[in-house]
Amino acid sequence: MMRAYAEEAVRLAETDHGMTLDYSVESIALLETILSARTPVPENDLEETTRLWGGYYGEIFRTKYPAEWIMAVYPGPLNSGRSDAGAELAMPALDIRGSHVYPLLKIFRRLTLGPSEDLAAFYAKVATTLDARKP
Repeated sequence: MMRAYAEEAVRLAETDHGMTLDYSVESIALLETILSARTPVPENDLEETTRLWGGYYGEIFRTKYPAEWIMAVYPGPLNSGRSDAGAELAMPALDIRGSHVYPLLKIFRRLTLGPSEDLAAFYAKVATTLDARKP
């Protein structure tokens, strides 16, 4: 399912923004440009928009790391501005060698909190951590 969202994101990037997303780390800059152009996102479109671009962002991780999309509960308060932030919320996440990465949560935060939620910096931080844990 998340791969299908990613493929739709690639299609929309091309048709709506004239940008070619190729699942490379370098394409994160293009993703940032697209998200900037598409915000603010109306509340009723936020979940679908998060899945769409979060699917693409997650697939960038999958180009470098063997990972599976799973449903996982985020460990701890989401602090995302939701009224039910203290409730357990299962969401699509990546299982990368036993570590869970939550690309949709990062995209949600980028859409709602703005450019301070830097996607490239987050990717670099996660990659550094994962690379240090290589078997």
